[in-house]
Amino acid sequence: MKSPSLSSRKIEPIVLGLIWLFVFTIPFFTNRSLEQIDWGRVTKDWICAAFYLFVFLTNVYGLIPKYLFQKKYLNYSISALLLVIVATVGILIAIRFNAPIHPAGLNLANIHPPGPPPKPMIMEILDNFLILILVIGGGIAFKLIEKWLSEEKLRMDAEKEQLKSSLALLRQQISPHFFMNTLNNIHALIDYDKEIAQNAVIKLSQLMRVLLYENENYTLQSEINFVQDYIELMKIRLNENVEITFDYPVTIPQINFPPLLFVNFIENSFKHGILAVGNSFIHVNFSIENEFLAVKIKNSKSYNAINYIRSDKIGMNNSKKRLDLIYEENYNFEVIETPSTYEVNVKVPLHEN
Repeated sequence: MKSPSLSSRKIEPIVLGLIWLFVFTIPFFTNRSLEQIDWGRVTKDWICAAFYLFVFLTNVYGLIPKYLFQKKYLNYSISALLLVIVATVGILIAIRFNAPIHPAGLNLANIHPPGPPPKPMIMEILDNFLILILVIGGGIAFKLIEKWLSEEKLRMDAEKEQLKSSLALLRQQISPHFFMNTLNNIHALIDYDKEIAQNAVIKLSQLMRVLLYENENYTLQSEINFVQDYIELMKIRLNENVEITFDYPVTIPQINFPPLLFVNFIENSFKHGILAVGNSFIHVNFSIENEFLAVKIKNSKSYNAINYIRSDKIGMNNSKKRLDLIYEENYNFEVIETPSTYEVNVKVPLHEN
């Protein structure tokens, strides 16, 4: 897994650089009027900004990781307070030993207008002390946000890995379940017609190849092809009293799709939808509606399907779990049951990921 702070380490210097460039630019614009620039006050503000930057960097890259994030709150408080006091004294000394605050105006026409009277020393100390406290608070907020973003990315990466593991586990459960049921159908064909049974084995091997080797490159077209092959395989053992239809769009989007998302619903329609006597039907319909794939599986209901919901729970439950894991709440699942029919409607969004 990639380091969660890798991208933030690249972006962080750029963001901080732009912010502090803006801070150092402010004095140039706030200490000018028409054709004149008060370079004395600009220099003073730049000296203050330099000390603010020093405190910010020392706090963010020194005190916070060393003390605050290590839960050494007393050590951090004392160190931060000392840093603020030292910086306040440093600002005072630097300004007093620099050019006088007034009248140091320098304009573009070599005019020297008088500047405002200097602040009292106590006011100068209090102003810079409070600003430095705010700089300390801003550094804490910056690092806390950065830490939260890193932890949030770690959490999302962990959730993605857990989702992949859960989906892989469910696929491992679905595939053998589907495989065993299909083998039972082929076994029933052996005594009936060996040639048909052999063709069915070939068809099944093609389906299993899809299960084993077409994971990453599985598309919606692959799912439709799989369903079509499966229906053709199931048709082999059915008589003409069973009406089977499979309708799907002529134009199919070329996008990735979760493998075997609907096979258990279709499998159960074959298992519980064939009447021993009389006509029966299985209708499967795939359609695309406003960037959603709508799947409708409707079948006649045989006598042994009275307890349909309670039977074969493994496949049905796993399919429902996969829908929950993949689409969360962004899908629709509906069962419509009458005394003679059973219908499953599923609608999932179509997207690249």
